[in-house]
Amino acid sequence: METINRLVINVAVLALLATVCLVEAAPRDKTRKGGGAVNITCEDAGMSKGDPSLSQDKMDKEVWRFARSHYNNRAEYLDEEAARIRGYNTDVVEAVCRIAGKNCFFVQDPYSHCWESPHGYDARGGIGLHGDYYEACVGWFVTKDRRRVFDFTDAFQKNVFSHFVVKTGNPNNFQYDDLTGSKIGFLESWAADEHCVNLLSDVSGLPLDESQIHYYLTQTELEAAVNADEIDAAFVTDDLAIAGNLEKNGPDIDSCLVDGVAVMVRKGSTLPSWFNPAFKKLVSTPEYEQICDDVETVHGNIPGPDKEDICLE
Repeated sequence: METINRLVINVAVLALLATVCLVEAAPRDKTRKGGGAVNITCEDAGMSKGDPSLSQDKMDKEVWRFARSHYNNRAEYLDEEAARIRGYNTDVVEAVCRIAGKNCFFVQDPYSHCWESPHGYDARGGIGLHGDYYEACVGWFVTKDRRRVFDFTDAFQKNVFSHFVVKTGNPNNFQYDDLTGSKIGFLESWAADEHCVNLLSDVSGLPLDESQIHYYLTQTELEAAVNADEIDAAFVTDDLAIAGNLEKNGPDIDSCLVDGVAVMVRKGSTLPSWFNPAFKKLVSTPEYEQICDDVETVHGNIPGPDKEDICLE
C-alpha cells in the first residue's frame, strides 16, 4: 500500500509540474548584462529554455526540475508581489541553464523534502529528492552528512562559519564551551544542526540531551524563542539574518560545512556534468558581475549578506 501511495504521489506531482502553467518566452531584464531569454511561469516557478542562439536540435529536450524554497534572505526569498521566489540563487541557476542550453523548471517545495534533521534522529535525505519528484535542490551547503547521501555541483556561494547566538547582553549567562543543561535552538533542515554541535571539540556537556534540543521552522520563530528565554542560545550559520540580530557567543566554527552553497542532486546524476562548466563560463562574464550587483540593488531590501560575502571571486 505504501508503494502504491508513493507512486500515486509521484504521478500527481509530475502531472502538476507538466500542467501548472503555459510558459512563454520573455525578454531578459534589460538592466542585466549578458542578454538572453528567461521564461517565467505563473505562481513562484520559473523556467529557462536555454540560450536562444542555440538551434532546437542542439537544445536538450529533457526538463530538469529544480526544487527551491525561501527563508527571507537575499539568496532565496518570496517576492509576494511577483508571486515567485527570487534572489541570487535563482539568478545563477537561470543563467547557468540558459548558457548550457537546458530546459530548467523551478518548483517550490519545503526544505525538509530535500534534506531533514529530525530531532533525535540522524540527518537524512528528504522524500522529494530521494523520491524523484525533481532532479535537484537549489541552495544547499555541502556537509559531510549530505555528501554521504547526495552529490553536489560546484559551489556557487562562498562558504560560511557557524556560531552560537544569544539574547543581547547574554542574561542567561550562556557559555559556548560548556553546554551542560543549556537549551539550544536550531533551524529545521539547516546545516548547523545538533549533529554538528555534538562533534565539537573542547566543549563540555556533549552530547546534548534530547531535552536540550529545540528545532524551529523559521528564523523568526528561532529568534523569538531566544528573546523570550525559551532557549538559551541558537546555533546558526552566519549568512542568516538572525546571526546579525542577536549577540554572537564564542568563536567562528568551521567544522559544520565542507563547502559553500551548491545544487544538491541524487548520487550518479549527470546534472553536475553540464552545470559546472556552464557556471564556470558564467563567472567569467559581465552577466555574473550584474547578478552579484543585484544582490544589493535588486534584492537589497531583503536581509542577508552583501555581495562580497556571497559571490565567488
